[in-house]
Amino acid sequence: MKDPFSYVWLLPLLEKPFATAALDLPEAVSALSEKYTLPTGIALQPLVITALTSDSTYWAGLALKWLEDGFPTDPELAALLVHCAENKTLPQSHRHRARRLAYRKISSS
Repeated sequence: MKDPFSYVWLLPLLEKPFATAALDLPEAVSALSEKYTLPTGIALQPLVITALTSDSTYWAGLALKWLEDGFPTDPELAALLVHCAENKTLPQSHRHRARRLAYRKISSS
């Protein structure tokens, strides 16, 4: 029996530029399909959300980097960025980056 899927297993994709990670996603998903039951439509946005909501400043920082580099931000991500900006468990530098990204999205809407 296969284990349930978690985006945690794809977090290492955040270590690459998001354009490269998008190209590598099918291969990563294929490798995971041997061990896990995968949902349909695996995408990069839930990966970013997983990183931002994790307890890891490392993964959250990499997700913020993707967003700074132009990863698309929708209202759900903008709301999460506002939450990150107020999350005292994140380093101050991460909170400031999240605040800038959230307000950039809000002001462009």
